[in-house]
Amino acid sequence: MVRITLGTKYPAINEAIKWDNEFPYGTVPVFVGKKRKHVLDLISALELCGASTKSEMVNFVLESIYSKGQLNDMGKRFVPNRRAYYHYHLNGIQEKTKGKKKTKEYDSLLEKNYVKIIKFTKKNVDWVYFPTLMGHLVSLGYTYNYNETLAFIKNASTNSLYFAFLNDLIKKTSLEFVKELFLKPIKKMIKQNRIRFDDDYTLNFDIIASATALKIHEIIQKSNIDVYSMAPEADNYPKIKQAKIEFSLLKQLDTLIENTWFDLQANSKWEEQLIELYYPTEEQRMFYSQHSDLSDKHFIYKVMREIHVNYYGSYDMKVPIKYTQKFPLPIKRNREKKKKKSLVFPEMKVWTGEEFID
Repeated sequence: MVRITLGTKYPAINEAIKWDNEFPYGTVPVFVGKKRKHVLDLISALELCGASTKSEMVNFVLESIYSKGQLNDMGKRFVPNRRAYYHYHLNGIQEKTKGKKKTKEYDSLLEKNYVKIIKFTKKNVDWVYFPTLMGHLVSLGYTYNYNETLAFIKNASTNSLYFAFLNDLIKKTSLEFVKELFLKPIKKMIKQNRIRFDDDYTLNFDIIASATALKIHEIIQKSNIDVYSMAPEADNYPKIKQAKIEFSLLKQLDTLIENTWFDLQANSKWEEQLIELYYPTEEQRMFYSQHSDLSDKHFIYKVMREIHVNYYGSYDMKVPIKYTQKFPLPIKRNREKKKKKSLVFPEMKVWTGEEFID
């Protein structure tokens, strides 16, 4: 709970933190201090709603916490004040306090590269915001439920190849598989203080990639368990259940490797193929090109490399230098088909013995 001041005419209230984040205190610089609650809400609103204005973020957060009647009882300044706080966090500001010569400092989420503006208008109240790759990676620490996790990955996939990869895997396997192989190992690294954002955030790429790689190795190492050879005694049921889960994950690993496109000699053509694969429409590719981070392609390369190497390595197989499955054909564009020219023969005349007839 966080203490929220409503003004001189209204008593302060305790407001719940709707979306908590599991990053240890201090590992994400903007998630510290008394202002932590508003930053958590702001970034989470963008992840769950997609690109939004300040007003849309505020409405989403408050409507997730309070009923309409409760909001009416908060006073007329409650919503505008929350919008002002979001403005401070997005743009950064030093607010002078009354009486003593002190200032309240707000770090700019825009300047710190957690959020970016994707649409400008004449009035800055209508500007549209969306998380960057660093904002998405910070959001991996949120304790989202099933539907929220789906919404987060789907929205993040619009400007990140890593999350587009996860979104595609969910469609071909399941959310549970993606959670088991990607999200849970990352959460474990977060709790161990291995993933931090108080330095260059790209240093986390190898750690995130290795978290998945270790899980792949673990699943394959357990694959020699024969579920049906276990005695059907009651005390063996938990082991049988766990073994079945591991066997199911093992089967889905085949789908994972069929959709992992690592190439040791990856170049700009490889990058273009991935973008074509995950962003089939011109509008999607335009959004990605304008609002993705330059390091995003480097990140997906590292993740796919670790998956590829550890999958084959765990089976003691020779690691291919690139994917072995056939890459999906490029999207067919609407092109006008050229009509084939039909052969036209000249009129022939037939000799009857006496004369030519047509």
